[in-house]
Order: sequence, then C-alpha cells, then structure tokens
Amino acid sequence: MDDCWERSIPIYSLTKESLGKIFDEFNKSKVLDYKSISIGCRNSNYMVLTSEGKFLLRICVGLSKNEEVISRALDDYIHVPKLLYSGTINRKEYLIYEYIESISMQSLLKKGSLDDKLIKQVAKTAALIHQVDKKRLCGFVEAEYPPFSTWYNLFLDNHYVIERLGNKIVDSVKTLVKHSENQLKKIDSYQSFIHSDFRPANMLVDNKQRVYIVDWEYCGFGHSLGDIGQFFRYQGLFNDHQIKLFECEYNRYAKVKLPKDWYDLAKLRDLINPLQMLGGKNDLPLKYNDLKEIILDTLTYFKEREMI
Repeated sequence: MDDCWERSIPIYSLTKESLGKIFDEFNKSKVLDYKSISIGCRNSNYMVLTSEGKFLLRICVGLSKNEEVISRALDDYIHVPKLLYSGTINRKEYLIYEYIESISMQSLLKKGSLDDKLIKQVAKTAALIHQVDKKRLCGFVEAEYPPFSTWYNLFLDNHYVIERLGNKIVDSVKTLVKHSENQLKKIDSYQSFIHSDFRPANMLVDNKQRVYIVDWEYCGFGHSLGDIGQFFRYQGLFNDHQIKLFECEYNRYAKVKLPKDWYDLAKLRDLINPLQMLGGKNDLPLKYNDLKEIILDTLTYFKEREMI
C-alpha cells in the first residue's frame, strides 16, 4: 500500500532553533517539543508542541497557495484543518495548521475497521467537493484537457513504464483501453472541482469520528470520477456493501448523480495514475512494485468482466 512507498523528496530537516523562530513569529510561543510525521512522499510535516498548544507545521514543496485558498474557501463547508499562519524559512514556504488528534483512515482501512458511518462521510464529502459553488474558489481556473481516451498512450509509450511493467502488461492495458472506448468517453462527461489526491491516506478521523480531508496541493478542476477511483484504488480492502453504501450516500447529496457503471469508470480513470507515476526517473522499487500490483489488480478486475 502507498504508506510503504519511498519518499521522492527527502524530509526537510528543522532544528529546534529554526522552529523557535517560526513560532515566535507566529504567536510568540515557545517550542517545547517536536517530531516529524512520516506521512506523504513530498512535503515535510511536523507535530510541534509549544507553550500555546500543539500545531501541525507543513514545509511545502510547491503549490502551497492551493492549500491556503482551500482553507479559507471550504472551512465552513466540509471538515478541513484550520490554517492559522503561513510564511517562509530558508526560501521554503511553510503552513501552520491546528493540530487534529486523529488516526489516518488508511490505517483503519488496513485493519478492516472502516465502519459504515465513515464510508458515508467520505461519500457525502466527495459529493460536496464536486458541487462546490465556483464563487468560493477564487484563484482556480477551469482548464480544458484533451479527451481522456488520449491520455493512456502518453504514459504507455514511456520507456520507464515499459521497462517496469513489461510488454505483456502494457499490451493488456492497451487492449483494455481499446475495448473501453465508450466508457472512456463517458468519463469526460463528469467534470467538476476535485481534490485530485482523494486517498484514505489524506483523510483523518478525529476522536468524534469526523473525517477531515487534508493535502490539497493538487486540487483543481478535472474528472470527479478520478477522486472516487483514488479512494477505491486498493479494491481488495473494500466489500460490496461499502461500495454500494458509498454510491447511495454520494447520490443523496450530489447534484450530478453517479452513472450505473460508476465503479468501472472510476477504476478506468484511476488506472492512469499508476501509469503516470511509473514513468519517474527515480529508483523507488517499493513504490513501483506497488503501482505494478495496482495495475495488475485492475486488469484482473476487468478480465473477470470480460472487458479484456
């Protein structure tokens, strides 16, 4: 699972002295303790205990403006951690958030402890994100993308992808794409504002069982089915009841209801993500092996439905 992936960017190391400067500037508090939080593969996150309480410090690689806009735009709309301060240190942008005492939804999913209430919250939250009033989203511009059916070849022809998957798997994906032309066209019909990294790893469950959505750096306009596909990426961890429950709850709140074949469409949409990530130049064997398994699981899913 993606919690075992290697980091693509090393954790940005901070001293207690550096943290002291940050929090003195923020609220004149004294840093008592801190520790790195080992989540994510790009940004660096720290839990910082100060004389004024506990905070989350995030050192950003890029796109921190998205995080700032979302905190303001969606604070009263869905559960997102409150952004308290932003600044720069050593030419690195940082964000200070309220600290949410919580557990990752990913860890609950791996334990088989994801109950119906949490699934329903995720579905409702996804529906609300996908229909958010554009007036809230100052700074985000709708982009025009080429037809989704054309995206696959951009990555399937990458020599790193071919090397890491092998010709047999690449050919199987191409066959699936060819046999799914009508479904791929449907995916383009479902466009909205999206989180773009809507994985259980980016969902926190607090002690009141509220689900907070974090890590908005890639958010923007795109395929709403992409978010859903990311959530259900590790298909073996969800059962049929949970999938149906998600569908019912999403449609209860969504202005644009899910089509009958939404799960298949979401799987096809998410398949592009591991293909894209396999094209990286870095040597990340754990990540690439997991991505390969995701692709193989997806191919097996569609083979069982005689789509390959």
